[in-house]
Order: sequence, then C-alpha cells, then structure tokens
Amino acid sequence: MCARFRVTVDIIVTEMIAFNRMTLPFRAEFSLAGTRCLLSTNSREVMCLSAPWQAVSSAPGAPSFQMEIFVGPSLASDTPAIPHFRGHGHLVFALLEPRSLLSFDLLRRRVTGALSPAAACDSYFWNVQLLPIAIGLLGTTMGVAPLHCACLDRDGSGLLVAGDSGAGKSTLTAALARRGFTVVSDGWTYVSRNPGRLVAHGLFAPIKLLPDTVQFFPELRSKTPKRTLNGELALEVDPANLFQSPVRSSAHPRWLVFLERTSLPGCQFVPCRPEHTIQFFERNGEKLPPGLPEAARARSEVIKELSTCHSWILRTGSDPMQTASAIEEFLSRE
Repeated sequence: MCARFRVTVDIIVTEMIAFNRMTLPFRAEFSLAGTRCLLSTNSREVMCLSAPWQAVSSAPGAPSFQMEIFVGPSLASDTPAIPHFRGHGHLVFALLEPRSLLSFDLLRRRVTGALSPAAACDSYFWNVQLLPIAIGLLGTTMGVAPLHCACLDRDGSGLLVAGDSGAGKSTLTAALARRGFTVVSDGWTYVSRNPGRLVAHGLFAPIKLLPDTVQFFPELRSKTPKRTLNGELALEVDPANLFQSPVRSSAHPRWLVFLERTSLPGCQFVPCRPEHTIQFFERNGEKLPPGLPEAARARSEVIKELSTCHSWILRTGSDPMQTASAIEEFLSRE
C-alpha cells in the first residue's frame, strides 16, 4: 500500500512524497503514554531521536498508532514559520517550526509528516512538540484521555493539580518539585484505564513558567525565556537538573486538587464532589469530531473513574512555596 503526501515547500513549489517501504525503510517501535508508536522513516537522525523512548517498555496489548516521517532537504528554509493548526473532520494539519508539515488522522490513528533536516536533528522539537501533540490528538482514540492538569508522585501515590488557566499550576508544580515531589507531567497529563486502576502518564516535557516566577525561584535568573506554541514567553525548567527532583513517566492517581487563587491569606482545602471533577475535565477537554463517538465515551469513562479520587478545591492567597508546604502537610494526614 502506498500513501501520498503533498507538501507545499514555498509559494510556488509543491512536492509529492510517496509513503511506502521504499521511501521509509527504517522502522522502530516505542512506548508513549500507555500506547505503542509504530514508526517508519527515511531518517537515521529520527531513529536516534526515538531511541530513548524505545527503552520504555509498553504494556502487553497496548493500543498502537502509526507515525510515518519523511525528511527531505527541500523543506529546509531560513525563514521561520509561524506554527498553526487546521482541522477538518477527523484530520488535523499542523505547520511547526523548524519547517515541518504534519497531518494527524484521528480515525486511522496515523501521523504523517514531512520534516526539515533541522527538525530531524532537534530533540526539543521531537520531545516537546511532535510527540506531545501526537498523543494529545490521537490519545483519546486509544483510551488515553489527555487532561489539562499536572501530575506529581509522593511515596507511590499520584497527585493531580488542576485549575483554570492562570491559576498557577505550573508554578505550584515547580514548588512541589523543590520540596521533593516526583514530577510526572506539567500542563497535560495522559490518563488511561488499566485493569483495576488508573494510570497517569507524562512525557518528560519541561515545566513552563512565566518569566515573573523568578521572584520565587532565584535560580531561574540566568535562563532565557522561549516562545511556546501558544505564543507565550516561558522559562522551561527541567526539575531534575534545577531542583534535583526525581522524575518518572507514570503514577497512580490518588489525590486531586483544583487550584483557585484568592485574595484572602492562607490555604483552605474544601472537599470536592465528583460532579465538579467531571464537569471541569469535560469542559476543558479538546473538542472531538462527531465521527468519533467511541473516543468521547472512552474519555468520559476515564474522567468518571478519576472523579472517585480524594478531591479538594484548594483556595490559596499564599505564595507558591507556602502553598506547596500546605499541600505536603495536608497530604501527610490523608
């Protein structure tokens, strides 16, 4: 079977690429957030970038998706591209920097892409952009629910930190990492249902902090902000390097905290009903195309099971360090 992918290289040149065993001779398989990625490519550099992920074994029978990556010199360009996405039914198209064009087929669980040589050698592009986007878009079709929250582990128990944008989840995640919590994920966590319990997966992506958080973390003063996919400037922090905090790829959720900022001093933990958890994650989930009702039902089942965790709304007017200390003390009594 031969698939074709048309790439607009510049304003007037269009290149047709055939995706088959002749054009994509290299193959690998690796684990990604509880799924298996079946990779085909023509690039040894892409194979090298996937090697660290191949070291993580996937569960027997884990659902899989295909990733077909072609690297060609015609996509090389000195002109930066502005990242953007377009969706049409079960298809999502993306233009990413450095100069890469990708399509994500949610119905067929397939990623097809044409990468520039620069992208093929860029571990940041692979680990922080391509793989998180792939599992973020396709995960729901494989029973893995991408949820807008951070995840940490404390002595074998997982803590999810959720909240509306701007509530301070990432800053709190960094503060908890400094106190010795193990970081699993920041921003997005990928939750699947294994027999008997939920598993929260992370992708080792850095914690993204706004530049003004240097007031809480003086060690960030030497770092330079980067432009993220949503256009914000952020400081990207590796907790293992900066805080000597351990990191891991998964945890079993036990606690769930919804972070709310308040002008009142101190921290208040208010028990949270399951309905609040369900409404929050359903409201903040990515919109799924109408043609994938099974994916929507699978995500709802994950969210429903997650709502049985011990959950609180945390209203805090304290700084992130004090809030992290209050969480550690509170959980020690649970």
